[in-house]
Amino acid sequence: MSDTAGTPGLQRVFPRGTVIFKEGDTGREAYLLQQGTVRVFKTVAGRKITIGRLWPFQVFGEMALIDDSPRMASALVDDDATCLVLTKDAIRAMMDQAPPGLNTLILSLLSTIREMGSELADARATLAEHGVE
Repeated sequence: MSDTAGTPGLQRVFPRGTVIFKEGDTGREAYLLQQGTVRVFKTVAGRKITIGRLWPFQVFGEMALIDDSPRMASALVDDDATCLVLTKDAIRAMMDQAPPGLNTLILSLLSTIREMGSELADARATLAEHGVE
């Protein structure tokens, strides 16, 4: 992994199997996936429950920077990944330039996404307990 953490616009390389961040962590960076794949998962009853897969040109880890809540899930590198680092300051600068009312809308959407992510993880965990995956 390179030592460019927190520097906007620089790349970081994560080898397969790297946990980029963990559920419950404080968010300091978001990432634009340039190459590779990343799996997003929540831990339910000790099991890793996948709630999403990320492909190149998708952004992840941004929610914790926008609403100052802990990370809602963990991010695990499935295939060696190259990411562009987006700092909290860079995200805040974008949010500060948003038209009036847009930040309220975004925060409302993030709240809904967090709730849906928890519900999806719980449902998938229940299905897995019954042999359905």
